[in-house]
Amino acid sequence: MPFRLRFLTTGLGLFGFVAFVSLANAQDDFISTVRAGNLLFAAVSINHSPNTWWLVDTGATMCELDLNTARRLQLKRSNRYRLTSRPKNRGEHFDFVEAPDLSVGTIQCGPLAVLAHPLAQALGESPSPVHWSGSFDKTGLLGMNLLLARHALIVWRRQRIYLDPSGDQVKSSADYEAEGYVAIPFTVTPSRQIQIEGKLGSNHHQFCLDTGTPKTMIEQAIVAQDRLPTQATHSVVRSPMKEFADSKVSQVIGTRFQLGDFDLSDHKILSASFRLTKSELGDIWAGLIGADVLWEYDAVIDLGSSMLYMRHYGRNGHPK
Repeated sequence: MPFRLRFLTTGLGLFGFVAFVSLANAQDDFISTVRAGNLLFAAVSINHSPNTWWLVDTGATMCELDLNTARRLQLKRSNRYRLTSRPKNRGEHFDFVEAPDLSVGTIQCGPLAVLAHPLAQALGESPSPVHWSGSFDKTGLLGMNLLLARHALIVWRRQRIYLDPSGDQVKSSADYEAEGYVAIPFTVTPSRQIQIEGKLGSNHHQFCLDTGTPKTMIEQAIVAQDRLPTQATHSVVRSPMKEFADSKVSQVIGTRFQLGDFDLSDHKILSASFRLTKSELGDIWAGLIGADVLWEYDAVIDLGSSMLYMRHYGRNGHPK
């Protein structure tokens, strides 16, 4: 869970309207997800256990499961991966476990190796859907090892995920552009992060697309380096996984913000200090592109084609 941000919402209202979506789709060709705050969750069952909810998280390099849940399900330790100890992880318990039979929605996705560690507290800090009857147990992250291997197509506003999508489910860039979308190419790094080239002011930067982050956030060091004007807010950002210290949030004022050829200048830009590294060389991301942008601009993430599509909407609710 390398890029997990939790925002204290004083003055920002970072978790907006929550829509209700039915749990299961009768068909097997896509996975229905549920919106909770800005985030999407999918129903997951391991070895025919009752469904629990996993965050759809392109910021997670692999699928992850709460350690206590893994123990309750009596999942065996995997020998396919080795853990590398890092200072920030010392004292925490991590295991790779095998999930022989894992289903996401109605789609079989196992067997699968999953990283098990204490996740329940961090996931519990994100909101649950309103108007939801019964429990909404959040126990895992649907990460990039599965999403990449199955060439996932994530249609954000429709709250659908297609795994191994068929030819009639995948559109070409020309088809999307005819519907008012702008095609934004991305690359997947060796560590399975989605990297997008963009621009802040007059300078080019690299951003990470992280669907597990509720709010787009620019690194304060980049803002200071580029001398972008900012205004302090009363809000604070912090990491439930203690990957960075608490940091005050500022609003970046009147600066051109662009992903590929897509103009985001009308989107409120926030900044904070979190210094998330993108390589062992110590390079940092200029910022995390979060779920708020995906809702606002009707995003489609096509991992099979390494393309993000977004479009602007007019006041009438139709694409411009």
